[in-house]
Amino acid sequence: MDNIDLQILQILDGNTVSGEILAKNFNLSRTAIWKRIKKLESLGYKFEHKKEGYKLVEKSPYLLENEVRPYLKTKLIGKNYIWFKTLNSSNTFAKENNLEEGTIVVAEQQTAGKGRKGRKWVSLPIKGIYFSIVLKPKITIDKLLQISLLFPLAIRKTIENFGVNAHIKWPNDIYINGKKVSGTLIETNIELSDIEKLIVGIGINVNYSKEDFKEIKNIATSLLIEKGRPINRKNFFGELLNRIEDYYFKFLEEKINPVKEVDKYLLWKGKKVKIIDDEKIYEGIFKGLNEYGGIKLEINGKEKNFYTGDLSLRIVK
Repeated sequence: MDNIDLQILQILDGNTVSGEILAKNFNLSRTAIWKRIKKLESLGYKFEHKKEGYKLVEKSPYLLENEVRPYLKTKLIGKNYIWFKTLNSSNTFAKENNLEEGTIVVAEQQTAGKGRKGRKWVSLPIKGIYFSIVLKPKITIDKLLQISLLFPLAIRKTIENFGVNAHIKWPNDIYINGKKVSGTLIETNIELSDIEKLIVGIGINVNYSKEDFKEIKNIATSLLIEKGRPINRKNFFGELLNRIEDYYFKFLEEKINPVKEVDKYLLWKGKKVKIIDDEKIYEGIFKGLNEYGGIKLEINGKEKNFYTGDLSLRIVK
C-alpha cells in the first residue's frame, strides 16, 4: 500500500467520489483507480460501488500498518512494519532476512507457526495476533533469561489493561483461569558471549470462540471468551508494542528488573509442581524465581534451581 492508496482511503471515508474525479486528482486513468480499489478490497476494505462513484463503508479488519499506526507511540519497534495475510512463520521469515532492529513481521495466519519445543501454534485469520520482533540488544548471554521475561510481562500487563486478570506460566506463557491465552518463542543469534540478535515470536488468542479451539478447548482460551466481548485487535496490538518498547529500553538502561516483576504474577507459585527435564522429573514447592530468572523449587526441604532449555513445568494434582 502506497501513499496514493492511503489518500484514496481518506477521501472515500464517508464520501462518495467518482472514479473520474479520483483519476483527475491523482493524474491516473480510471482503470488505474479501479485497480487500486480492487487492491484495497483484497486488503479487507469494503466499498460501495454506485453510479455516482465509490464510498468506503468498512475499514479493513487486518492489522495493516496504517490501521495500527494511530495506536503506536514507539520510536524503534514497528518503524519497519511487514505484513502478510498468510505466512509459514513470522519467526522463520525474520531469521531468513536481514532485518533492521525494531522490525515487526505480522501474519494474519501462520501455516507453520510454532511454540516452545517445536509445538504447533494454531492460528486462524482475524482471530488472534501473531508477530515477530527483531531486536539487537548487545547484551551478554547471562542476561538472556532475564530479557526473555520482558515479553510475557508486557503481554500480561496489556491484557490486564483490557480488563482481564492473567498469570505468567514460566518461562513465557500467559494463562487465564488455568488455560493458555498466549505464548512466546525466542530465538537468538549469539557471537562469543554476546547476544547479537533476538527474534521474539508472539502469539495471542484474541477473538477466538470456544468452537474455534475444537480439540484444544479444554486447555486454551481467548480474551473474547474471558472478557465476554470482542477486543479491538488494532488497539490491543498498538498498546502491546508500546509496552514492549518501554520495557525493552528500561531493561537496557537497568531501570526495570523483569525477574522481580514476573515473580509477582507467577502461575502456581507456592504450590506443588513438577519439572520435567528430558527423562527426569522433579517434584517440589514452587518458591518463585532466582535472581537470574530461573525457577526455585523446594525439594525435601532443600532448594534446587532450574533454568531454560527443554524444561516443562506442570502442576501436581
